[in-house]
Amino acid sequence: GPGSRQTGARITEGQPRVAMPSTDTTASTSHFEILPAGLPPSGSRASVPASAKDDPRWARRAAEALASSSGADIARVQATLQELRKCQQAVSEQLGETREAVLWLQRLEVVEQQMILIPDYQVKARKLAHDMKNVEERLLKAKKRAEKLIGHELPSFPEDDE
Repeated sequence: GPGSRQTGARITEGQPRVAMPSTDTTASTSHFEILPAGLPPSGSRASVPASAKDDPRWARRAAEALASSSGADIARVQATLQELRKCQQAVSEQLGETREAVLWLQRLEVVEQQMILIPDYQVKARKLAHDMKNVEERLLKAKKRAEKLIGHELPSFPEDDE
């Protein structure tokens, strides 16, 4: 047409609809003139323009043709997607529960490791108690010797039995 861009992708009637590479570097990459012309209305023998740019009803006709030929497929795909979303939600919830269970087991393992060490700690505590008793006896002997040397009694501190 008079206001249209000249490109190497022009389609003329009677020629196969194949896009030719454009030599115009300013041309858009989406050439509407290479769109398929669409389908005539069902049951009609009306002529179809050579290019979609000449047919204002192209989008509606193409959508109708797509819906009539693959409408059931679209419904099946939508149903499958809905099922997949439900499964995804269930898996997501299970992952959360599994994560919580793993964290609980890790805490339980830490407690178990500490429980295994309790007998060792008991032995260490008995040894410390024995060592403290020895230190107390030695301090008492040292105090008595110091009292003999200085000639009077040193003050005593009350014991804390806790």
